[in-house]
Amino acid sequence: MKIKTGAGRIVGICVLGALAGCAGTPKTDQDTSANDALRNTNLDVMFATEFPVESQDEALLKANNAYRAGEVDKALFFYVRALQFNTENVDLLALIGDIHFKRNDLVRAKRAYVRALSIDSEHAETLEALGLIHLSEGNETEALNELARATAIDDGRWRAHNALGVYLDRSGNYSAAQAHYNSALARNPGSGQVLNNRGYSKYLAGDIAGATLDLHSAASTRGFEMAWGNLGLVYASQGLYEDAISAYREIMAEANVYNSVGQIAIDNGDLELAQIYLDEAVRLSPTYFPQAQRNLELLQTLVRQ
Repeated sequence: MKIKTGAGRIVGICVLGALAGCAGTPKTDQDTSANDALRNTNLDVMFATEFPVESQDEALLKANNAYRAGEVDKALFFYVRALQFNTENVDLLALIGDIHFKRNDLVRAKRAYVRALSIDSEHAETLEALGLIHLSEGNETEALNELARATAIDDGRWRAHNALGVYLDRSGNYSAAQAHYNSALARNPGSGQVLNNRGYSKYLAGDIAGATLDLHSAASTRGFEMAWGNLGLVYASQGLYEDAISAYREIMAEANVYNSVGQIAIDNGDLELAQIYLDEAVRLSPTYFPQAQRNLELLQTLVRQ
């Protein structure tokens, strides 16, 4: 199960949450230093000819235009410049965090989110974003606190519900996990990711019929490719190997398909079928498929016992 998030905010000329008025005067040296922690100096060089800007309105206009045009680096440059005119703009800080996250700069993303929460500790969208990062990094205590607070403040935070479901599945609390997936799907019914996660949770809980239904829908209707792999696992674990092969073929090369099915057949104790599938895997890819060879060696050991 993967967890994923993204940047979706566009700040208007008058940013929601800004202090009185949109335009203003640049802040103190201390505020500028705090802003520097959110900057990427490479962007300063890249867009130096377009600086300075004379007001927050001008910076936001340029930033929004760049963002809509897909020029993410340029947009980030001007959003940080806009922050000089109102350093306590929580929505702008959250947006800057989102863009850093989109650029895979998690250090600066966290700086922006933490600073936003220092101004408004109840900002649900930022709690959700920071919680997702912390969960991906393995900082579960912080992540759970942030994600739970996000859903308590705004129960519509579907990504937070999904992430809490993932954590609860890891802990073996499948019923509670599925309650969070249900909440996420109620708010984002088109999410193949959440439907895949709920299906896998049902598989872990032993609800094979429910798992099959969710995973097939996530894969075929919602286009979430990972669900094909999970569906193949569900089929193969029941000994429905031909169905598993059909599912795995959607996302795997033929040699990988037969190796995966052969490996599960070993786990199921279906050693004769495992031999057939692993032999086929090696035949399809004899020169670069050592995993199938290792599985065959394991199989021979089991047969001799």
